Amino acid sequence: MKLLGKDFSPVAVLSTIGQNLRARGLAVPQEDDGEVDELEPRIDPLSFNLDALAEHADATRGLPLETHRGGASGRAVVLAKRAFRALGQVFINEALGRQVVFNGHVRDSYAQLSAEVLRLRGTVSSLQAELAALKPAPPPPVEQPEPKPASAAKRPPRKKS
Repeated sequence: MKLLGKDFSPVAVLSTIGQNLRARGLAVPQEDDGEVDELEPRIDPLSFNLDALAEHADATRGLPLETHRGGASGRAVVLAKRAFRALGQVFINEALGRQVVFNGHVRDSYAQLSAEVLRLRGTVSSLQAELAALKPAPPPPVEQPEPKPASAAKRPPRKKS
């Protein structure tokens, strides 16, 4: 079951969890009416992507088996999928072996690039701080003389041809 979008209420889910915990005699941590005082920490995209690459680098490892069917037919479908995967795992490993190696190289390259980006960000920050410290105060504005009106300008005499 996936809980995404507006299909569920987080407050209702938390209250249901609290009721289940109380029914089992367990303490419910901090009941605060579903209000959150602190913001969630900001996710660093570089480390998030690196963790995701590391998690999914092995293409031979299967995803969890599931089905939309319920009851005995659903359990039978999952059992058939499990048996098919077990029988075909040797072929899966052979077919995807090169992909696993490639994914490892991609993961390692991404880690190196992420480290380089972090190093360059630090360098840019320090250079910006140095520039701000070295930058002199702007000079006072220089007053420009007002331009003379066009009618006041003398015209040179006309030459006769």
